[in-house]
Amino acid sequence: MSTETVEVVLVEDQAEREKIFALRYEIYVKEMGKSPPEADHQKGWIRDDLDPTARLYGLKTASGEIVGTLRLNLLKEVNDPEGQLSHLPLDKLLSRLEVEQISITSRLMLKPSWRGGSVLGLLLNHCYGDAVALGIRADICHSKPSLVELYEQMGYRRFCPGINLEGIGYQVPMVLALLDREHLKRSRSPLLRHPACKNSDPNVDSSWIEGLGEDYRGLNHRLVDSDQFWAEVETALCSPEMELPLFRDFSEEQSRALLKTGTVLHCEAGDTVIHRGEPQQDLYVILDGVAEVWRIDADQRLCLALLKRGDVFGEMGFLGRPRRSADVIAATPMRILILTQTFLHRSIQHQPAASALLLRNLSMVLAERLSQTTDRLWQLNHVQSEIE
Repeated sequence: MSTETVEVVLVEDQAEREKIFALRYEIYVKEMGKSPPEADHQKGWIRDDLDPTARLYGLKTASGEIVGTLRLNLLKEVNDPEGQLSHLPLDKLLSRLEVEQISITSRLMLKPSWRGGSVLGLLLNHCYGDAVALGIRADICHSKPSLVELYEQMGYRRFCPGINLEGIGYQVPMVLALLDREHLKRSRSPLLRHPACKNSDPNVDSSWIEGLGEDYRGLNHRLVDSDQFWAEVETALCSPEMELPLFRDFSEEQSRALLKTGTVLHCEAGDTVIHRGEPQQDLYVILDGVAEVWRIDADQRLCLALLKRGDVFGEMGFLGRPRRSADVIAATPMRILILTQTFLHRSIQHQPAASALLLRNLSMVLAERLSQTTDRLWQLNHVQSEIE
């Protein structure tokens, strides 16, 4: 983490805005390996139709370098909301609020050397204060699954099904009621300390959001006590009848300790939770439901496996493989537990014995799947020999 001082600026100069477009390209394309359709590979930047009307915030060093950015669009200023924002369920909010009261944040990113410190909070707080001053009551964003916990810690909540975005992958739409002080308190959000929140009516935003998206709330260990979180996940993880349970041979104490950073998501049938080629490193555990693993090449489609309660997927990326090797699609509604690289690194540091068991169990998953693949290849070879 860099120790150089930075300030948050509202970037209006075109040359400075182009620095932000270049930063997006550096992170999305060069670092993460994504291929968003709006990427301009000749110019080496990412710019889309929301940028002309957006407020672009930058984290700027004393030397003038832009090391982080966040985009804020006021819904009332978006030129073509039905086209540009068709992937977001705006109707749910427009039935409760005026168009002038809704904003959309996106393109939040930091250079690698600036992650993990206080500058993210600095950027979010600045944008939050401006949004409140502009009369915004609800802000929408969408997050990859591994960052849902971060946004929920800020006070955002899930309110609709996940979406699949071209070149980006599976995303979870989220909404923040800016002045819902009770929820910000439950989330232990740093926004609660902002003067704009402290000086507001404590009940102003608690009514319109009531009941919104109850079916999609999922579960975050920060928002419930440890007993409630444990009750949600222990059946799938520790049930003795599971063939390859992830937490096999764990004591309850070890399991609870490792799951302090867990997040549970709801997925709808048809959601593509993992896309082949994506640079993701999260591990997923199915708590309820069924998923299919597909390999799709040109016109050929092959279902490689069915995954059920207690099964894991994404283990190759979790253990270090840079890109996903197949699509994983929800065949039924599912609840999935997400374990991130942050979880793995923290557990290795603080729970080395339990981490060794976890990695052993993952190795068993890989060994079993390799054995199944070998059997399939043998059967196919045998069938081919008989045909010949």
